[in-house]
Amino acid sequence: MALRSEIDSRDIYKKASEMTKNALLKEKFNFLSREEEKHRIMIENMIKMKFPNEDINIPESTEVPLPRITVTEKDPISKLLSQAMNAEEETSKFYASIAKQLDDENASLMQYLSSIEMSHYYFLRAERDLALKFENYDQYFEMMHVGP
Repeated sequence: MALRSEIDSRDIYKKASEMTKNALLKEKFNFLSREEEKHRIMIENMIKMKFPNEDINIPESTEVPLPRITVTEKDPISKLLSQAMNAEEETSKFYASIAKQLDDENASLMQYLSSIEMSHYYFLRAERDLALKFENYDQYFEMMHVGP
């Protein structure tokens, strides 16, 4: 379930990067996509260490009631950011609850991931606040990223 969540999050951030016109926000979504991929690898390695002779089966969908991110290109970027914040917060809670069920070493990894997901939440909240403050936040201006 955790693997599916990380894969879905990675793909959502990759799609968000493709949807946005703002080059700085595009880079931030790409960063989050890479972070989620690292989390997938960490969880996969933990599973392989715990069950070395078993195949890892990743479900098509997760049974964990994590919030879905559903936006279209017509939606304001603040909607995507708000939904992503909600998903990161719930994922953090999910990992914290898993940590309580595991041995010390694996519990530490889940607690770490829980903390990282909350850092993503705050990262996204800052972007969402900017998007709400500046109506044209996701617009592309040709000279926007030109240096001095």
